Amino acid sequence: MWRRGSVVSSWLLDLIAVALAEDEDLEHYTGTVEDSGEGRWTIGAAIDEAVPATVLSAALYARFRSREQASYADKLLSAMRKGFGGHVEPKAG
Repeated sequence: MWRRGSVVSSWLLDLIAVALAEDEDLEHYTGTVEDSGEGRWTIGAAIDEAVPATVLSAALYARFRSREQASYADKLLSAMRKGFGGHVEPKAG
């Protein structure tokens, strides 16, 4: 329903569906989501300009958390990022 039940389709959900079809438990993913530095730079600039960047800050902190305690949601995110940008993480196990 989420992918085809509306006039709006979701390529990102399609990427997740493909990843789950290949590996339901996402055992090939550690769930570690690295940051490239743009978020840090943007948040720093937002601080300098006194502009709130709540969503960007939360996203950066979620990436930090994924390095210590990856969840199934982090594995889904990692699989999705691999699908749309070719982001590669070290394979689990």
